[in-house]
Amino acid sequence: MQIGEFAKQAGVSVRAIRYYEELGLMRPEKRSPGGFRLYGPENHKKLAVINFLKEMGLSLTEIREILLAKKASGGDKSTVAFLLRVFSEKLQLVESRIEALNAMKTELVNALRILRSCENCGREVLLDALSCGDCVSLLPTEEVPDTLRVILH
Repeated sequence: MQIGEFAKQAGVSVRAIRYYEELGLMRPEKRSPGGFRLYGPENHKKLAVINFLKEMGLSLTEIREILLAKKASGGDKSTVAFLLRVFSEKLQLVESRIEALNAMKTELVNALRILRSCENCGREVLLDALSCGDCVSLLPTEEVPDTLRVILH
């Protein structure tokens, strides 16, 4: 298929495809007799890998290094060592992000639990230590998420 159709199916712009070609990240599988770039299943696979590596947080320069690391005869020990280093670093970053997201999730779950109980409360002033001191949703006070403490005080 030609570049426009390939870009549309891949969910990227024609400009992005051309830019990836300029960087040496990908190239058309062949050209038509008229000189048009033609793309096929291997291009889809390569673009999926490029997008995966971008999602991992790699820059296009780093992705280029990875894709060019393999020698023409296949991977060697230096290629394996390079990929081990890069992928290990990215795994640590992903694990840090997951930890941060889990902390955010816990904070939101606790805040929502408290806010849902406040929704049905008959008191005039809500989430106040003095008027809500006997509220089971707010005890112990250490469980009140910092988000709510900062917003409401």
